[in-house]
Amino acid sequence: MSTATDPASSGSAALGGGRPSSAPGTERRRLGVRLLTPEGAVFDGVAYMVVAPSVQGEVGILPRHTPFIAFLRMGETRIKLLDDTEQVFATTEGYLSVEEDRVLVLVEQAERAEDIDFERARAALERAEADLAAAGDDEVKRVAAESARRRAENRLAVVSRR
Repeated sequence: MSTATDPASSGSAALGGGRPSSAPGTERRRLGVRLLTPEGAVFDGVAYMVVAPSVQGEVGILPRHTPFIAFLRMGETRIKLLDDTEQVFATTEGYLSVEEDRVLVLVEQAERAEDIDFERARAALERAEADLAAAGDDEVKRVAAESARRRAENRLAVVSRR
């Protein structure tokens, strides 16, 4: 008879099998993770945890999570890799779905924190604020400028935490 800590009773490695321990020499449960934008995959790999900013608060997804769908707000999405490193992304609004140890994050834009140029992001914020001030009563320009401002603020917040 298998026990809960027996790797054979925990499912296949492809679907997150193995022991939950992160001790050296042990296998950690895993998630297949894809972070997609309309331009293509920004991340496509294996991780042990995904943390994303849902509209109702931050959600953390671990292997064996129940099927789940969430609307995402703009913020920081973190993917914790099997080697205990972390990939961090500034992401815009979108969706997250979980099914059978697979996590799919669909967002309009995603940028790796390490690829964000602080000065460029600060300049984008200044441009957005100037555009917002110049928009006046033009609703379309105002909405576009507010969106650009929120994206720039998010990029600055994400890169500042690194």
